[in-house]
Amino acid sequence: MVTVKFVKNCDLCGQPVEIKGFSINAEKNKLMFCCAGCQSIYQLLYIPHRSTKSDTIKTTTHEDN
Repeated sequence: MVTVKFVKNCDLCGQPVEIKGFSINAEKNKLMFCCAGCQSIYQLLYIPHRSTKSDTIKTTTHEDN
């Protein structure tokens, strides 16, 4: 039987962090996640992203004329 030692709980879901590598360096500390899914969701929710060109294009319809 293998015993897994974990350092802390996931900063998103609270599950034990058993694998290294899923982390983000924040301003004050290092955020750790239990999986790539939690890391990705955290980034989508809390880290501002740059707008792309498609985000800023105004679409026009016949009603705008």
